[in-house]
Amino acid sequence: MENNAILEMLIEQNELIQSLDKKTNQKLNIEKVERLTDQIQTSITKIDDAIEQTHQPVVKQHKFTIDIMSGGIVFIFIGMVIIISALSAGLYIAQQPNYDQRDNDLKYRYIKMKGEATPKQISELETIFELNRDNAKIRQMHKNVGQYEETIKRQLALEEQARLKQIEIKSLNHEANSLKFK
Repeated sequence: MENNAILEMLIEQNELIQSLDKKTNQKLNIEKVERLTDQIQTSITKIDDAIEQTHQPVVKQHKFTIDIMSGGIVFIFIGMVIIISALSAGLYIAQQPNYDQRDNDLKYRYIKMKGEATPKQISELETIFELNRDNAKIRQMHKNVGQYEETIKRQLALEEQARLKQIEIKSLNHEANSLKFK
């Protein structure tokens, strides 16, 4: 009996130890779960912070300043203005001969239209084109010369057609005469 009682005591003690181990293991497991939960929670907050930072716009400002008061910049700026002015004046002057050539061409065509040029007519042309430029008269002169040249072109075309018809008439007459005497 004593053995049984000892055995029962040992069994109860073993059960107590097992139940204590279970409780200790449960406590340990709960502690592990709590530590893991804390780690997960800190990871989640770090991820949330990172997401917030990526969604916030980053404003970058670029500022450029030019200090005109420095000596080198002032001289470069003045030099560029002078060069641009000189080139613009050069282009304007380069265009002037073109106007002169157009005027001279129109004068030549006008004199050719008139058929002769007296010194008085040439002097009048120079007055219209050079001294007291009269753009209305120049436009009218250009219109008249254009009409004259068109008329001459049509006249030449008609004369050429008439000449070709004369040649054709002569060849047909010659053919008719050759057939007549056969």
